[in-house]
Parts: sequence; structure tokens; C-alpha cells
Amino acid sequence: MSLDEKQKAFVGYLLNLAKEGQEDRGALADLRSGLGREPGEMARVHKHVVPYLPEKRYNDRWYYVTATLFGSFPKHQSNRSLGTAFKPLRTESESMEARFVALLNAHSDYVDEHLRHVVSLLRSNGQPFDWFRLFDDLLQWGHPDGHVQLRWARDFYR
Repeated sequence: MSLDEKQKAFVGYLLNLAKEGQEDRGALADLRSGLGREPGEMARVHKHVVPYLPEKRYNDRWYYVTATLFGSFPKHQSNRSLGTAFKPLRTESESMEARFVALLNAHSDYVDEHLRHVVSLLRSNGQPFDWFRLFDDLLQWGHPDGHVQLRWARDFYR
């Protein structure tokens, strides 16, 4: 994993909002309110994200995507990739595999739309995953060698 300390602190902050028995329901509602919106349209989300943004505006979008998705499914399982979490759903129907393949093929401009659907399915089926890994993977999504997509595919098909 290639997250720096501030990035790890960001995900740690999110996880803390959903601590068992101490959930901050208001904060989680704030995060959910940003689902499907652009960062400029997420006034209630800013206070949860902006303190963790890097000085240079580079990957701000992935902070917002991670935060809003976390608000919709605040469950965490360490060392479990999204591909591994989605694997049990593959046997439910062919459309589940097609949905996962669409996510793998998604351009970075549209991956958040696909992720919203995938995370919703994972929530409905009680399949948590590692939020540190997801955030790290999103920060690397557009890499030319597609190593994130390849790792998710391996986790899904093995």
C-alpha cells in the first residue's frame, strides 16, 4: 500500500465515524448526502474531507468518492479487496460478473458511478472490504499498466 500518513489518517477518520456502538450518524448522513455529486456540490461533506486534502490539488476527487461511498457502507474488513468482496456475488447471476467487468473497464472519469452500484450490492449482501485499500486503489486507478484492475480481477476470478 502506498498511502502516506495523512491519507491513512483520512481513512482512519472515516472508520472512526462508524465505530461499533459509537457511530456518528450525523456525519455518516453528511457523507451519504454527497453520493453521485461533484465535490463542489457537497457542502455537507467538505468538513469531513477538506482537512485531509493535500496542499496541491491533484486527487481531491478520490477523497470525496471514498468518503461518500463510506457513508453508504461504513463497514470495514482489513486486507479484503473489492474484488475479493464481490466474488461471492458472482454466483448469484451473470449480471453480477458483467457489473464487475464494467467497473474494471471504467475510465477514471466514470469509475465512481460504477463503484456506487458495486458498493450498494456489497452492502446489500453484507460483504465488507478494506477502505484503506480502496482509497489507495482509487488514487492509482488511471495508471497506464492497469495494475489495480488486474489485481481486482485476480481476486474476483481466483
